[in-house]
Amino acid sequence: MAKLIKKRYLFWFILSVLLSIFGPLFFRLNFLDGFRRIVILLGLIFGGFSLYSGFYFRRYGLKFWGIFIFPLTFSTINLLWRVLFGGSLVSRNYAYFFAAFYLVLSLFTFVSDADDSDSHNDMPVDGGFKEVK
Repeated sequence: MAKLIKKRYLFWFILSVLLSIFGPLFFRLNFLDGFRRIVILLGLIFGGFSLYSGFYFRRYGLKFWGIFIFPLTFSTINLLWRVLFGGSLVSRNYAYFFAAFYLVLSLFTFVSDADDSDSHNDMPVDGGFKEVK
């Protein structure tokens, strides 16, 4: 089991749980109305976190399934909160739509090959591209 769950995956899981619980609670207690809360928290902050998580898993060569950690914990915590406490942290429809959105964002950054390109090692010349030595 220790091989399956590394410290990095556990860190992302704990961070996802904390963000999924305390992010909506913090923004609900503050001055923001529903629309601004959705745009700022769900769109910008959690969207940026999803982009960074996909980049992080790609950069450090972690497994593909790691990009599912945040979207699954986000939707599961919203479901459990509704079942256990009767209310919801985020509207039920928003929770599932944004979980899919976060998965797509992290997938985009995970499969992007911007870091793997070796075109910066090529030098344009009249006869075509040649490798710089």
